[in-house]
Amino acid sequence: MSARRAVTGAAAVLALTVTPALISTPASAATASCGSGYAFLDSYPIKGLDSSRTGGYVSLYYNSSTGKNCAIAKPIASWSGLVNHLDVQLSTRTYPGFVDDGLDQNYHQWAGPIYIPARGECVDVGGYFDYGGERFAGHGYQVHCG
Repeated sequence: MSARRAVTGAAAVLALTVTPALISTPASAATASCGSGYAFLDSYPIKGLDSSRTGGYVSLYYNSSTGKNCAIAKPIASWSGLVNHLDVQLSTRTYPGFVDDGLDQNYHQWAGPIYIPARGECVDVGGYFDYGGERFAGHGYQVHCG
């Protein structure tokens, strides 16, 4: 996909519309994978804000060697390529702001992977997109602590 973004400020993962200053970091992935050493932790459904139908998932991974979490957001297979403004976000209480991929893009198949140092901390993870005129959002707040 495109470059990951580190967003500074006091914004939280639940932000749907944000206009903070963005700092670019190098692109690291051409596929929806966190890479070697990352173990799957959990997935959270991305649901329609009006209909509550599940349209995708945001998945969380952890690398015990590096102490980093990774997140990827994807729509369900039948919607892949059809969603708009696909976005994934990660934050911790001590990280200055949140890490994002897709906030200023228009991804259609997946957003991420994104990484955040989180050894000994809980993470907030979120995934968002638009489909069929509806906004979809999914979250895990203060999860996988430690």
